[in-house]
Amino acid sequence: MKVKLLALFIFIVNLFALTPAEKNALNYMYQEEKLAKDVYYKLGEMYPNLRVFHNIYRAEIMHESSVANVMKHYGLALPVRGDEVGVFKNEELQKFYDELIAKGKKSSKDAIEAAIMVEVTDVEDLDKYLKQATSPDIVALFKFLRAGSYNHYNAFNRTLIRITGKSACGLMSKRWCQNYPFERGIGRYYRNYYWFPVNKMRMMKHSF
Repeated sequence: MKVKLLALFIFIVNLFALTPAEKNALNYMYQEEKLAKDVYYKLGEMYPNLRVFHNIYRAEIMHESSVANVMKHYGLALPVRGDEVGVFKNEELQKFYDELIAKGKKSSKDAIEAAIMVEVTDVEDLDKYLKQATSPDIVALFKFLRAGSYNHYNAFNRTLIRITGKSACGLMSKRWCQNYPFERGIGRYYRNYYWFPVNKMRMMKHSF
């Protein structure tokens, strides 16, 4: 009887355990969602008339927090503090952040293009990690994040059209020319109980 109970316990633990690849994916996506949040915060400071940065910055706070909550749920340490703007442990993401801010300083058009680059990169990485993920928690989380990135891309693309008369397909390389679905609120279908609520005070910490 004890042997059977032990076997059942091990089965349950393994059922809810994360693979090393999933842990690495969480670590990376936490920093990538932080990158999006930090980029939009800085670009929002540069171009306060472009409210799209403020609106999506607030959404990215929720995205960063949702990944952080999943990591805490599984006992994983956060690689960097969320309130240190523009600081990343991953060297590739640090370089990407610096390049995006440098581009965004050039003009409002370049700032929106930088945001489009963030969202496309986010979707590409989430698609890659979704192919590897087996945990229902991780699959749901990454689908939630991807749904948000679809909507964010479309919002930035509409803004680009408004200020230049052309979309990403008319101004940028093929990689950034995307046709993502737009379904308002679709991300809520993937949420899990321990991801939320987000600390409201944290959302108000930075303002433009």
